[in-house]
Amino acid sequence: MVIRKYNYKDLAEYYDVLELDSENTLKMNNFLGDIFRSYNVKSALDMTCGTGAQTIELKKKGYDIAALDISKEMLNVARKKSKDLAIKFYQGDIRTSKIGKFDAVIAIFNAIGHLSKKDFGIAISNISDNLKNSGLFIFDIFNLDFMKSGGFIKHRFIDKAKEHSGIKYVRFNKNTIDYKNGIMGVNQEVYIQEGLGKPKIIKEKWDMQIYSSKELTEILKKYGFKVLKFYGGPEDVFIKDKSLSIYVVARKS
Repeated sequence: MVIRKYNYKDLAEYYDVLELDSENTLKMNNFLGDIFRSYNVKSALDMTCGTGAQTIELKKKGYDIAALDISKEMLNVARKKSKDLAIKFYQGDIRTSKIGKFDAVIAIFNAIGHLSKKDFGIAISNISDNLKNSGLFIFDIFNLDFMKSGGFIKHRFIDKAKEHSGIKYVRFNKNTIDYKNGIMGVNQEVYIQEGLGKPKIIKEKWDMQIYSSKELTEILKKYGFKVLKFYGGPEDVFIKDKSLSIYVVARKS
């Protein structure tokens, strides 16, 4: 099955306003810091860095960080935000880019959901090539078991409504789901309005591949990784059918 892609081009300049809540971003970065300290991680490669939410803060904490993203528009935002930090940013594909050997690779905020299952396998092999022996692969993805247990929202809904610097942002979702293949069809409309002017409307449709914890364990094992622990969130215990997302810490075997 072909996965419809989301290229981030139209929404890159609005991404931080729409997606990055300061409290949740802080929790995520503290979570990564805790994992890094627990496993003595000194260097990391953010292979889906987006606008730099994790990369920048980890750099500030003293980690040796490099960052990669497929979107030049998202990278442009990240570079502007981190111009004084001397972070090396690369435009490239998680499936093919060879940047170096790191203690950990991260791919945060459902980034692997943009890959088909086949491409996810290719990406894991490439991630392994970017890791030192016993290196960590840390990522998150929506939980298929949660969706199957009634967590999927069938109706059209507002998932974001906020005002920032005098501009109003409202985002609607009307999604579909294929439980058999684990594919969520995402259909979004974002309304951006300054004052009482005519709103700018950005429409996006893409597919997100989602997984159960069992599937992730099997896939990672197939490509030479062992799951060390699942989390339900940066501060949450993972519950198979009740956690919206799966946060994975896996080790290269």
